[in-house]
Amino acid sequence: METMANRSCRFGITAAAVLMLAACAPAATTTTARIPTKAPTETAEPYRATAEGPFPAAGICASFKEATIRVEIRDWPGNVPDPRCIRVREDQNLVIQNTAAGAITFTLGRYHATIEPGGTYTIAQPFGEYLLPGAHSLHIMPYGGPEIYFDSTKDTK
Repeated sequence: METMANRSCRFGITAAAVLMLAACAPAATTTTARIPTKAPTETAEPYRATAEGPFPAAGICASFKEATIRVEIRDWPGNVPDPRCIRVREDQNLVIQNTAAGAITFTLGRYHATIEPGGTYTIAQPFGEYLLPGAHSLHIMPYGGPEIYFDSTKDTK
């Protein structure tokens, strides 16, 4: 007849054997799926800023035939940029002119700079290379800036 002590001893030996076998067994392996990535190439499209909306809030935007669009930031009248909204083509570029009494700081897409009074800043790169189609704001501190409406589907010439 088996006693309680014998049963406990046999259970202890069995448990120890199972633990020893588990410790000697090879570790479980996990497989990680690799997601193919596109290797960088010379023709990779550069980053272009996303529009804030599909259309400008200003409603009517000025269009220009010239290759370079000029925006004037001024104190008077009412700290309103001239023009207030610009419809641009992908091949045009931008010059920002500060005729205000103090320095201004602007941001547009990847561009950011401070312009002293009487100074200008030229973004020589065409709009189509750094903006996606839609309405963008030319953020001007401490004033408001104009909207830039880049519509690549329509002829603005």
